[in-house]
Amino acid sequence: MTVMRALRVILFGLLFAVPLAAYAEVPPGGRLTDQKLVDQDGKAFTLSRLYGKPLVLSFIYTSCTHTCGTLAASLKKAFELPGPGLGSGFRSLTVGFDVEKDTPEALHEFGSNFTDDFGAWRFASAQKAALERLMREAGFSYRKTEGGFDHPNMAVVIGPDGRVFQRLYGTEIEGPELMDSIARSQNLESPAYGQPPSGLVGFLKSLCYTYDEKTGAYVPDYGFLAIVALGFLVQAMLASIAVYVYYSARKRG
Repeated sequence: MTVMRALRVILFGLLFAVPLAAYAEVPPGGRLTDQKLVDQDGKAFTLSRLYGKPLVLSFIYTSCTHTCGTLAASLKKAFELPGPGLGSGFRSLTVGFDVEKDTPEALHEFGSNFTDDFGAWRFASAQKAALERLMREAGFSYRKTEGGFDHPNMAVVIGPDGRVFQRLYGTEIEGPELMDSIARSQNLESPAYGQPPSGLVGFLKSLCYTYDEKTGAYVPDYGFLAIVALGFLVQAMLASIAVYVYYSARKRG
């Protein structure tokens, strides 16, 4: 699996000239496509129905046995801090991206561990096409593994008018930072709405780090990084050989 991850990054390096727009991430100040979702009670709704107040968007899969619960617990802890109140001051939406297993029942069971107010904090999923677009635009990516999924842990703060404000990364989202972001997002003239996207960095982080079940944290995947470095070295050597052969042929000609 590590080799496959390395090949993805090496390929990314070969295609570095491709415009970043192809990554499809919506930058701060942009709006996510208004997708239709189904919540933990089986009720359909559109993303825009949650606007009018800041929205904290996050992604999990309900059969996750490690970081998804840690992420949700850190959000719960943050929501209890002084500042805009959950429900009264902002809303939260946690999206399950495992189309096969993240049913309304599974989402309800997962969500009940973290809230008793599903009106303020919804847990939802959607059809595969809608999910894929929502995740790409939010700056979220995942990779299927034998035991589940590899994915970054993040929260996206969306302003009251539906514009992306900030992306925060970490197995545990820092509560003060999140609450500060929620508060600042209410200023629709904030310069943060025009800052460059940070999702590409988070995407690379998700590839270069691996989950350590003993410590419950993400640590650098040195084996993976070594393979990536070797891949780039091979690329450089092949490029040098190609240049040498080209100029040698010209001299003979």
